[in-house]
Amino acid sequence: MRTIDVNVAEELELLGGILDRFEGLRAEGPATLTRRAPSVSGWSVEQHLYHIALATDLALRNVRSLVRGRGRLIVPDGALTDAAADVLENRRTERGVAEAPRMVRPEETVDPEFLAMELRGNRDTLAAVHAEAAEIGGAAGWIPHQILGPLSASHWLRFASMHAQHHLSIIEDVLAAEG
Repeated sequence: MRTIDVNVAEELELLGGILDRFEGLRAEGPATLTRRAPSVSGWSVEQHLYHIALATDLALRNVRSLVRGRGRLIVPDGALTDAAADVLENRRTERGVAEAPRMVRPEETVDPEFLAMELRGNRDTLAAVHAEAAEIGGAAGWIPHQILGPLSASHWLRFASMHAQHHLSIIEDVLAAEG
């Protein structure tokens, strides 16, 4: 079984900075949020923000469930697959390879109030995870990811930060693309 080292404090700091950037983008308003660059992505900036807000919420809730040892998705035994270890260790996924699950896939139009609420929710949940930081590394159990397989609490935290970074990179490319 492969293992990877996850520095919880670094992941929390990284994710907090990315969430700050997402909030800044949201605050820029419709001219930024509705930007599209089909050569980069089929989604607009706000669709990426919507997706990542929902996905981050799920990932951080999985961290909290594992720390508390309560939740219907927890399985007692698991192991990190080689493919998952590669993704998490290298902090990167290829663009356009995986399709977002339906529950975190954005609609064509994103409600700005809902987006603001979800991003605030990410902030609140991240604060709760911060309060449990010392317990993350030793949390027992696993929660399966639909593609990566079973992940521990620290793996879910790494996934949340690397997935947010992945979408931030796409958003930056959308914004940098010629109109």
